[in-house]
Amino acid sequence: MNTLILPALVLAVLAIALPFGWARLLPEGAGWLMVNAALSALVLFGVAVAYFVVAYSGLSPRVLELLGATEGSARHFLRLGALSALIWGPVMVLAVAAQPKRWKDKVW
Repeated sequence: MNTLILPALVLAVLAIALPFGWARLLPEGAGWLMVNAALSALVLFGVAVAYFVVAYSGLSPRVLELLGATEGSARHFLRLGALSALIWGPVMVLAVAAQPKRWKDKVW
């Protein structure tokens, strides 16, 4: 149980931090807000997939061999990364939705 709390907490914190970080780099506007959401989602998805690969390879080093050898194992980790969106997705959506109130030039 404890092995799931820390990764979920890290994903939740990243889901808050990434949209605010991208907001500093990207211009204001509705289109850029969608770019912010897409970039944040891609990074979070990548972090989740990387976590699952590392966690599974910690159980058995053979997992890394199978990852390159079979298409099904890569698909499995991509599926796990997508399922992790149940944890970080709602948090990220709320963080992205909070961005327009900080805009100085554009009006939502």
